[in-house]
Amino acid sequence: MSERLSRLKAIVRAWPEVLTMIVFMVVISLRFPLWFVMLSAIVNGTAVTYLTRCFASRPSSTGGDSFLGAIVIGSGLASIALTLKWWAVERELKLSPGVLLHLAGHTEAASNPALAWSSVLTQWGSCSIFLVIVAVWVLGSGHAD
Repeated sequence: MSERLSRLKAIVRAWPEVLTMIVFMVVISLRFPLWFVMLSAIVNGTAVTYLTRCFASRPSSTGGDSFLGAIVIGSGLASIALTLKWWAVERELKLSPGVLLHLAGHTEAASNPALAWSSVLTQWGSCSIFLVIVAVWVLGSGHAD
């Protein structure tokens, strides 16, 4: 029972980051393909599991690098905002969810095709970068003391 309590305390210590990961998962499930949602679930689930094990084994641990935690939250919020923006555009244009993840010919294409590809890369890139930041954060938190 005390091991479960230790793991719960570890999650509570990192609640802003964990909440950001949960909201990120909900938002990307609105429009990203299933394979990316599953990859994200694996990364986030592994991160939380690793974090709880490290903090449970070291109860005196402070919760890792707060700067990295702030980067996790900031990058997560940026990815969430960008995903919700394009989700709203897809709904407004009555498109299927995720269509604009693959079409480089939307919105900016009339003025500059390079910007249209930039938009697609930004959508994928922001979410991928968030996952990398989560991995770096949890590895840094696991070794911090």
